[in-house]
Amino acid sequence: MNEEDITEPFLLKLQETIAANPDINVSKLAVDAGLSNSAIRLMLAKNKSPTIKTARKICAALGTTLEVFMSQAQSEEEREIVDLASRLPVALRQKLLGYGQGLLEQSGLPPAKSGEEH
Repeated sequence: MNEEDITEPFLLKLQETIAANPDINVSKLAVDAGLSNSAIRLMLAKNKSPTIKTARKICAALGTTLEVFMSQAQSEEEREIVDLASRLPVALRQKLLGYGQGLLEQSGLPPAKSGEEH
């Protein structure tokens, strides 16, 4: 399977990360994640996304969380917000969302429409 055959979102993001960082060795990353040294290479070759548990291990070996890794966050501040929200229990996440919506209203900016990206 060629690189352009990869369609699974996690694998696409992983492939981009590996390509952007010459210090990342696919086999070593797999071992650092507690996987066999060929596990990631096989996932990429077969275009088969890992389980959530395995994806979390790979992300931990990359020094991040699955939530931050898969988010569209661009800046360090956005990644920190995603990480913070992902670690909160549901009830506190709802409070954080309400607080954010209140801040948006106070700013005078129009609220984002459901599903709208910023």
